[in-house]
Formats: sequence, structure tokens, C-alpha cells
Amino acid sequence: MSNDPAFASATDAAKTARAALGFLAAVDPTRLVAGEQAQCLQILEQVSAMGTAARASVLGAFTAGRGYCEDGDYSPRSWLIHRTGITKGAAAGHTAWARRAAAHPQVTAALAAGEVVSESYARAICEWSDKIPEDCRPAADAILVAAARAGAALEDLAQLAAEIYVRSRPDSPDDGPGDSFGDRCLRLETTMDGVGVLTADLLSGPGGLASFLRRHELGARLAGPSLPLDVGYSHSPPARAG
Repeated sequence: MSNDPAFASATDAAKTARAALGFLAAVDPTRLVAGEQAQCLQILEQVSAMGTAARASVLGAFTAGRGYCEDGDYSPRSWLIHRTGITKGAAAGHTAWARRAAAHPQVTAALAAGEVVSESYARAICEWSDKIPEDCRPAADAILVAAARAGAALEDLAQLAAEIYVRSRPDSPDDGPGDSFGDRCLRLETTMDGVGVLTADLLSGPGGLASFLRRHELGARLAGPSLPLDVGYSHSPPARAG
């Protein structure tokens, strides 16, 4: 049996979340010991990530259904400004996340989990992934999310993303006379038991991804049921974006 709380509706769940945050906002933080303050801050960051994923999902559906038209607004951004009382910049940020959620479902799922990536890490992952060839982005997202889940720092993720960027370009400076872009591309395949396996010819040479992972001790941390990366020699995570 699931331990997740049951709600009568999505609106009921949102109201409960609002009530919980209202309680926290009213708490006198000086009455909390340092450990309690730290735990609250960590959980609130997780809640913020989950809230971003939830808003992006709902806003995406609201946009697709043109729900904003019912209130006489001409766009979801206009509706957000007029109906939720936020600035143009904040509205642009919300609509940007709705687009990211559609383009990067694996990153959005990690956000929704709450404990994998923060909103700022997820945004950075999406921005890095958007710079590589479109057919390689799902695999790149899978690698970067797996690295974040394994505990990679932002600098590690940036280096991984840059490595994918360089290795996935058709004019990669490491390409030899016989190299081709097709040989560089990443593939995320599914085994019979539903486990994702990433394969690519990106690992050879001292500058390859396997070498990168060994240098940064990410190989063992990235191996796992969610994305079994056979470091070294067959699977890979990416590197530094600029």
C-alpha cells in the first residue's frame, strides 16, 4: 500500500501545500535548533523543485488547451500576469519552464522527484542539453540526470555537458579522417527488463568520456538500476559547457 497522502483533487492537493507552507512561514525560526533549521531549508528546496515541475506540467496543459482564453487573455504569459499577480519576468520564467518540461521530460521527472536536482541545476542541464544536436538530447539528459542523482557537483555536470557537446558535433576537433558524426552520436536503448542502457562510440582515447569519468571518480557512482553506465567502455556521461 502506498504511503503517499490521498487528495480529493489536484486543487485540494495545491491548497494543502499552501496551508503547509503557511504554517512554516508562521513558525518562529529562532525557536528551532540548527539541525531543524537545516532540515527545513533542505526540504523547502526540494518542495521548490517539485513546485516548479508541477507548475510546468499544469501550465503546459493550460497552454495547450488555451484555457487563458476563457478569461479574455491572449496568451498564457498575459494570463499569468493578470490572474496570478506576478511580473512579466516571472511570467516569462514560468512559461519557459512549461516549454522545458515538454522538451526535457527526464529532467522534469527528476525535478518532480524532489531529491534529485534543484530547480537551478535542472535549468542548467536543460540549457546545456539544448546546445547539442536534437537527436542526442534525450541521451544527454539521461546522463546528466544520472550524474546529478549520483551526487555530481554543478562543475562536474558542466564538464560532462561540455564533453557531450564537443563529442556530438559533426565537426568535432577530435575527429580523424575516417570519423563520422554517425559514429559519435549517443543512443539510449531499453533492455528486455525495461532498464535503460546508454551506448556510444565516445569513449576512446585519453579525452574520451570513460577517461573523464575515471578522473572525476564518477564511474562507480553513476552505475545503478536507473542508468547502468558501464564506465568505461560502453556507456558515458558528458562535460563542461563553456
